[in-house]
Amino acid sequence: MLNGLYKVEFETPRRKAVGIIFASNGKLRGGSSIFAYIGSYKQVGHRITGVVVAKQHTNDPRHPPIFDLSEVKIDFNGVEKDSFASVEGTAAEAPSVSFKAFLTRLSD
Repeated sequence: MLNGLYKVEFETPRRKAVGIIFASNGKLRGGSSIFAYIGSYKQVGHRITGVVVAKQHTNDPRHPPIFDLSEVKIDFNGVEKDSFASVEGTAAEAPSVSFKAFLTRLSD
């Protein structure tokens, strides 16, 4: 199951970012020094689908948003296996920009 605390590495063609996210019973909560992440997911076997909203809480020119937007809603799907998950998706506000994330479990 996806439940647990994860390091999450995000990527779009524009840039990369890193944060943490906690998955618990269909809910996602997390963040970084710049963004808060709030969302939900469903898991059937190893397949996962979900949505996460990323909201910028701090403006730091050294760390621009990976979508160049201060708030995005990302629909994603992917797979979870053992202590890792890999997902792909798109943001409603930037549908032409591909999104990938790789999650590594840190703790239950």
